[in-house]
Amino acid sequence: MQQAVQKQLEKERETVIAHLDSIKEATITPIEFSYDDIVIGQRIQRMQKSIPMEYNHLVKAYLDKYVSRNYQPYMEKLLGLSQYYFPIYEQIFAENNIPDEIKFLSVVESSLNPHTLSSAGALGPWQFIYGTAKGYNLAMDSYVDERKDVYLSTYAVSKYLTEAHDEFNDWLLALASYNCGRGCVRRAIQRSGMRAPTFWELSPYLPQETRNYIPKFIAMSYVLQHPDMHHLTARTTDLALPYKVMMVDKHVDMSRIASAINCPLDILQAYNPAFKKTQVNGSAADPKRLIVPVKQGLNDSLLYMALNNQTVPFQEKESFQYIVKSGETLATIAKANGVSVSDLITWNDLPVASVPVGKSLRIEKETSENIISARLANNVNKAKAKEGIAKKQMAYVLHVVRKGDTLSSIASKYRGASINRLKADNNIKTSHLSIGQKIKVFQAQS
Repeated sequence: MQQAVQKQLEKERETVIAHLDSIKEATITPIEFSYDDIVIGQRIQRMQKSIPMEYNHLVKAYLDKYVSRNYQPYMEKLLGLSQYYFPIYEQIFAENNIPDEIKFLSVVESSLNPHTLSSAGALGPWQFIYGTAKGYNLAMDSYVDERKDVYLSTYAVSKYLTEAHDEFNDWLLALASYNCGRGCVRRAIQRSGMRAPTFWELSPYLPQETRNYIPKFIAMSYVLQHPDMHHLTARTTDLALPYKVMMVDKHVDMSRIASAINCPLDILQAYNPAFKKTQVNGSAADPKRLIVPVKQGLNDSLLYMALNNQTVPFQEKESFQYIVKSGETLATIAKANGVSVSDLITWNDLPVASVPVGKSLRIEKETSENIISARLANNVNKAKAKEGIAKKQMAYVLHVVRKGDTLSSIASKYRGASINRLKADNNIKTSHLSIGQKIKVFQAQS
């Protein structure tokens, strides 16, 4: 086994050396590759899954920049943000048969900042321009800009890249088209006279920005997959809390939600950047996704009341002094008293996350936790019961269009449905339907 592994490593090394030597010979400007470059080239070879990746002088230029001391704070922030964004990307890409490696493209596009706005007006983690976003059914109105929604924009980019790969049969060319457009790649192929070029073969015929786009992608992919090799450590971000995803089918006030979950409003908004206001404009026909950070001691009853626009009872606070004992830390004190370490630091204006034995600490606790009462529980139960009745009276079902279906035939199959309502609920302008199209159908319940 050891001999087989050694032979494989030697073969990889020889391949990389031959490739780097060929680059040296082909370029006019002298290029020097070190032993470290050979090692990096081997690692990049091993990174390859569905997308071909190679190490060359163009990738090296960006990689050297990303691992430089000046870039360290930036790269460590990206590592911290990736802990929130990448699991979401991975889940959606797996559902849509998109290569996992494409998650690194979002870093190149937006630095994982949904508020990044390009000079061309592109916005969101995947940098959709207005027209393309409309083409992929991302809503942009006075309440919401779904280009900033990490889930919806990732579904949209999955659809775009699937279509691009179907056309070019090459993932790197699909990614290149995401930068300059599919029409641009088509025209470049025509000018080249090549039948099925690779990205590197087609590169001289593409815009300069697109020629740099793929080397940036490969370099960023490498560094974020090998942070330890370059002494990079993820930094804590505002998106470090665990969270739950909820679908909201009515208008709710985010400030109420923030109060109910004991979370600053700006942190809740950081998890939900698509909403332009503090209002979540959900409805039964078009429920909105709300990402709720989960802090220790989350009170589900209070959250339920806030989601249903009921008045959340005022939470009185009592405070007391706690004397630090030998062997105790802020973490153990916080856990014993049902509070957070950050709260202890805030209440006591502590300069560091450690305290000496004998120090007196101020601790605040909400008394309503003990007195939220049978009356509050009863109110919640009543509200849930009413909600259940409402849902029995009205519901939507999903109908997949089959051969021969028309709006009239679909409406006739469901009680309470009508052609006008089908058009309104699905934003259908004509009577034309496509096989496989998914349509929301209102259905009255008995």
